[in-house]
Amino acid sequence: MTKYGMKRSSLVFLVCVVIAMLLGGGSITAIEVSIPDIPYSVFALENGLKVYVVEDKSIPLVELTIYYKVGAIDEEKGLTGISHFLEHTMFLGTKALGKGQIDQLITGVGGHFNAVTSNDVTYYYSEVPSSMLELVVAMEADRMGNLVIDPIEVEREREVIRQERRSSIENNVFTAGLEQIQAAAFPNSSLNHQVIGWMDDINNITVDDLTRFYETYYAPNNAVMVVTGDVELDEVRELTQRYFGHYSSVEINRPEFLIEQQSEELKLEIKLHTNVPITAMLYPIPAGNHQDTMAINVFLNILVNNASSRIKQELQKMQNIILETGAFSLEMREPGFALIYVVPSSVELIDVAQNAFDTELARIISDGIDQVELDVVKKAVLKNLIFSQRESSTMATTIAIGSLRFDNPDFYQEQIRMLNELTVSDIIEIVQEYFTPENRTVGNIVPIN
Repeated sequence: MTKYGMKRSSLVFLVCVVIAMLLGGGSITAIEVSIPDIPYSVFALENGLKVYVVEDKSIPLVELTIYYKVGAIDEEKGLTGISHFLEHTMFLGTKALGKGQIDQLITGVGGHFNAVTSNDVTYYYSEVPSSMLELVVAMEADRMGNLVIDPIEVEREREVIRQERRSSIENNVFTAGLEQIQAAAFPNSSLNHQVIGWMDDINNITVDDLTRFYETYYAPNNAVMVVTGDVELDEVRELTQRYFGHYSSVEINRPEFLIEQQSEELKLEIKLHTNVPITAMLYPIPAGNHQDTMAINVFLNILVNNASSRIKQELQKMQNIILETGAFSLEMREPGFALIYVVPSSVELIDVAQNAFDTELARIISDGIDQVELDVVKKAVLKNLIFSQRESSTMATTIAIGSLRFDNPDFYQEQIRMLNELTVSDIIEIVQEYFTPENRTVGNIVPIN
């Protein structure tokens, strides 16, 4: 099925109209706000590779991104970090391109490239002049099926990854603490580690491990490709068939994803080199396409993330018992977690801050929230969703992630629907369902004496 949307100028006009409505005041519940459909075309090869094309003739550039449905949650015990390790390996050369030649080819035509590994997706992107479209299509096809995993190069890259882990995890108080909290909260789950993996596993991953992982997940039926920019659909289709069409689909058997049901609050003290304590509270939440996920994010804004949020106003500005607070949610194709943190003003105030936090949660359940409070957050969330669609590459990412995670490229419209339908009573139910003491792991990160 191919979808043909409006021209870019029409899209920009409609986005501006929606923004004007949002900024114009009034209750958001009185207006059904929507985002115009993202104009894209889609086709699929017989081997299962899906390709989304977003045409944008405004700049003579093309961005090609290939997303693989694999990440840290697909890793077996003892192989944590292998998704990220393989991402590094993908730049070390193929049967056709030696080490460094990918870099030379892309930068040589004035382009740039990078890659990202997350908990459930790994992706590779390149931006080049539109005349170089065939170059990046051929390059990504080559990497999908012809990677050379050389033992000497793997050892060199292993040290790079070790250094990356030391700088991003071990020498960062927050991420080092979060790693231990996740391990305690999800002891028998693939969610029990950071994306980069444990150091022991990084040290022990073999060439055979990398080869098996590559052959299992780097297949056309486990990938979505997005081409954005100054391109023609027919050309993209022809090039994709030429370079990817000969690959075969593979059977993909993922490790079972498990999260054990928690029955009581788990607390731990983590001693690290820090000047101030940090209390981090981790709450399991459903998969990213669950109907409660939007409500959870809105609630986190009401409670913590906005400048006028409950915790900032009460604990930080009124009582002066915390220095800072924040929250984020890990949304994936499998259940994830919401993390709320507060920075008590001193170690002596850790319990005081925790009790005050719990009091605010209880007050939301007993007293509810004001409709105006909900409307303000709704407007902010909608503005972020709308502004995220300003760039064609961002639009393409939205489509690809929806397709890869949930087999729904238009999932962003589902998010808008869920936001529009969200009520005050929904927020109360969310708090009672997910944000209870017995459903959380609390990690107090404290200075080493």
